[in-house]
Amino acid sequence: MFSTRLPASLVPTPLAAAVAVRRARGGRLLDLTISNPTTAGLAYPETLATAWSNVAALRYDPDPRGTHDARATVCRWYASVGETVPADRLVLTASTSEAYSHLFKLLCDPGDRILVPCPSYPLFEHLAHLDGVATDRYAFRDAGRWVLDEVELDAQVTPRTRALIVVSPNNPTGSVPSAREWEAIGDVCRRHDLALIVDEVFSAYPLGPARPGQDEPGHVTTPEVPGVLTFRLNGLSKLIGLPQAKLGWMLLGGPDARVRAALDALDVIADTYLSVSTPVQAALPALLEAGASVRTQIQARLRANLTAITARVTGSAIDVRVPDGGWSVVLRVPCLGGPDDLALALLDHDVLVHPGYFYDLPHDGYVVLSLLALEGDVREGLEALCTLPLLQLT
Repeated sequence: MFSTRLPASLVPTPLAAAVAVRRARGGRLLDLTISNPTTAGLAYPETLATAWSNVAALRYDPDPRGTHDARATVCRWYASVGETVPADRLVLTASTSEAYSHLFKLLCDPGDRILVPCPSYPLFEHLAHLDGVATDRYAFRDAGRWVLDEVELDAQVTPRTRALIVVSPNNPTGSVPSAREWEAIGDVCRRHDLALIVDEVFSAYPLGPARPGQDEPGHVTTPEVPGVLTFRLNGLSKLIGLPQAKLGWMLLGGPDARVRAALDALDVIADTYLSVSTPVQAALPALLEAGASVRTQIQARLRANLTAITARVTGSAIDVRVPDGGWSVVLRVPCLGGPDDLALALLDHDVLVHPGYFYDLPHDGYVVLSLLALEGDVREGLEALCTLPLLQLT
């Protein structure tokens, strides 16, 4: 009765089942997988709530690309981080996930293929399959930093490949492609006539040295990729820590003729749904202004937790894969046994972590921690990890 676009099985994994049992038991659980900023103990200014009280929201005058005022507001935010962006190359969406769905409809026929990075957050396959699109993976290898496997990338392209996705900074590795890697990505796209989709949702959270003289605490930029139709995705979920605001956008770049054709086609797709609400578009200037304080708190939390983690594991058998940006950190740990052994052992100590295989990392040698978690929780949970008898670490 149901579509084959859905997962073949909806049965929880053993780890997911164990986590559900532990949560149901109640009591204190150190959640080092947290990704919801609204539950991370941040101070949200009251003006974020009052931003919705805008009489302009009572008038419905839809535009498939989003209202001109809202797009102009997004342009001003880009200007604050040093980029000049034309409003007529922006398309607003209800979320980054919806932007992907629009792009799969734009670029692919059923059965076409998309290249997705590995390791990465387990979302793209689900989004693609729901649109009847298949995925292939290309790898970033662990060499102390995450290095693009250029040979594999080229080998993964098939006659039905239509686009290549890059997440910068990556989730969970936090890696950002080097200049040489961006050149290789652009070369593959040009030779095989692929569109490039760049997910920039964590771009406001670099973890390298702060750059002086900027209005923002820092920003990861995507270089121009000459000759390639490019879609850069971002939104309010991470930018101001409000996933429930449901506003994202895509910024188009590349050859003018292709951009114009893509925008015309996206008008048809977006106009079919008109999913971006008028209230959030009317509230956008106030949301971005007030949300800057939330972004500053998140940036401080990420840096403090990364510093604490790096200091604690120094001299131990755990290695930190220092991220360039983002909300998480990958730790290299001694190889164990089964894929869930470490996570289950920590769950017995009331600590919740993601095993590496959740992100298609080798299951027996990696663990992923959220840098968004409360600083005290991270320190306490890390101490449990470092003193776990299973690892015999000091």
